[in-house]
Amino acid sequence: MKRQSGFTLIELVVVIVILGILAATAAPKFMNLQSDARISALNGMKASLKSASAMIYSKAILAGREKLDSSDVCSNAGATATCDATESVKIVYGYPAGTAAGIVATLQDEMTECKKAKSTECDKTNDWGYEASDGTVYIFSTSAPDATNCNVTYVESAGDGKNPTITVVTDGC
Repeated sequence: MKRQSGFTLIELVVVIVILGILAATAAPKFMNLQSDARISALNGMKASLKSASAMIYSKAILAGREKLDSSDVCSNAGATATCDATESVKIVYGYPAGTAAGIVATLQDEMTECKKAKSTECDKTNDWGYEASDGTVYIFSTSAPDATNCNVTYVESAGDGKNPTITVVTDGC
């Protein structure tokens, strides 16, 4: 009698199914999709901040206020038009100030003001939270596991002809 060696088709199919199940459960641990999504959202927010500050700077130039260390412009009106408090944006040297009435008002986005270090206590109905102090605004995702190391930082202009500084921190995303 001949002795045959090898695997049957059923044994091979069972092994492939088991490997498939293991791969499906292990793959999400190796592919950190939430972190990548948060980093992409932060980079999108950085682009929004740059665009919004450039738009406000253009309006400040048209209004002749780009050299003033403190003023305001209308976000939704022409350069010489008057506007109500909801459309007014505080500026520093033509760029939005690092305050809620400055860059946060420029973004016109639903944001929750809260301490970034305590983002777990933020109102989760809004996607973004912020903390503003001393001309610096930290904008972070309210779902970030560590908002102190996963945010966009906006630092207002330091003088005439100086752009605001916008940086992205992604260590805790």
